[in-house]
Amino acid sequence: MEAPPPVLAMQPQASLLSSIEDSHALQALRKSSRCVAGQRWVWDAVTFEVLHPAAADYDAVNKSNAMSCVLRVSNGSQTALLVGDIESPQEMRLASLGTLRADFLLVPHHGSKTSSSAVFLDAVQPQLALAQAGYRNRFGHPVASVVARYQARGIRLVRSAQCGAASWQSLQPGELTCQRQEGLRYWHHVIEP
Repeated sequence: MEAPPPVLAMQPQASLLSSIEDSHALQALRKSSRCVAGQRWVWDAVTFEVLHPAAADYDAVNKSNAMSCVLRVSNGSQTALLVGDIESPQEMRLASLGTLRADFLLVPHHGSKTSSSAVFLDAVQPQLALAQAGYRNRFGHPVASVVARYQARGIRLVRSAQCGAASWQSLQPGELTCQRQEGLRYWHHVIEP
């Protein structure tokens, strides 16, 4: 996932950590540093750790999805795993780390059929997962087989099309606030899953 120009403009002091190639148009707006597994920093008692891609991945020919930056965010008691558009091969590599457990998971690759493998979900064991996918998107994300894998494991799966803006807090790890429910007005169309 890349930062659009307006986001960069709103944060002129912020560093950009990304896996986008040097020729990407955003590099002209703000030069990014590569995200590489092992990078770690602490900010306000919250630990941020990059789990993927490995430095050697930049030398290989990979699809852009395979190069998604994977970030684990933890306050010591609760953890969120933000995985971008990784697919099964990257999930398998991450699952082999043995320390993948997270309370909240941003669903890999929007819930595509090439992601959310059983091995990966068993390694992460989230209570809650958010699938970012537009209403009636042309890919059908999240796909039925992926939804079934989350249901089989008792993982609460929230879809952004039905939820709208979602808020998760480590103080209430089993809860997710959905703007569409919180700010519901009588004239709003209710979107069914």
